[in-house]
Amino acid sequence: MKVGIVGDAKRAVAWERHLRPHHIVNEVELCAHINEVGKVDACFLVDESEQNLDILLKGIQQGLNCFLVSRQPTNSEKLEKIYRAVHEAGVHVQFSHWPTLAPASQWMMDRMNRPSFLSITREVNYTQFLNTEDEFRHFWIDELGLCMKWMDSGIHHTEAKQIKLEDKTPSVIHIFLRFDNGSTADIRIYTGASENRHKRIASNKREILECSVHDQDIRIGRLNSGDHLFFEKKVFDPAKSAEKAALIFLKSIQMDKETAYTAYDAYQLSQQIKVLEKRLSQFS
Repeated sequence: MKVGIVGDAKRAVAWERHLRPHHIVNEVELCAHINEVGKVDACFLVDESEQNLDILLKGIQQGLNCFLVSRQPTNSEKLEKIYRAVHEAGVHVQFSHWPTLAPASQWMMDRMNRPSFLSITREVNYTQFLNTEDEFRHFWIDELGLCMKWMDSGIHHTEAKQIKLEDKTPSVIHIFLRFDNGSTADIRIYTGASENRHKRIASNKREILECSVHDQDIRIGRLNSGDHLFFEKKVFDPAKSAEKAALIFLKSIQMDKETAYTAYDAYQLSQQIKVLEKRLSQFS
């Protein structure tokens, strides 16, 4: 496959290194702008600018299969245009929603389809928190996107509560979701912790999956023949996340299958963000 990478030169070179281990990639073309991309099988758009969705739309209209590498975008109107353009152009688009694309997450989602219960806790060291609304917002948006993707069900009921110290600094948020299939999920983000902790727990009637996100370690718990709970462990390399995400995208093109985090997923997430932010404005 021939792959184009569009964006800042340093970041483009870094992504080229992620692509080199994959034997299905035989040529990589680095470009500064989307209109400079020639005939390629896949295009990696590495762009954190406010215009990245506009650039992605241009790429789709050029008939390019695109992987947007950026913080998760939330502009609902632009995402709806992209979702519709993807279907019209018949191309594949993947967003770099890292909670979904991480190797441990991919393994858990394959292992446990639609868990009955999902609980996510992220505690952020207060000396590392930048105290910005945008940073805090994306903490919970990332986790919300994972819950929606993994549960793969409509949301029946939503509750959300956020606390800001002196109405200035976001300190904690709690989100509760009940899905149409009866499953539930909760997300708790706290920015005053003494150290960083990030854990995701998923469960159904057969087993428990507990993931340490920073380490990408998973504990798998189930009952043995004596009805005692025992655990085994599975370990993934966090440094391989980008490389694995690139391969997932390329394989989806090669096999003509849906990408791991689609334009539809991104659009649906943006719609649910509106619902949650309305709740937060009412009760926080």
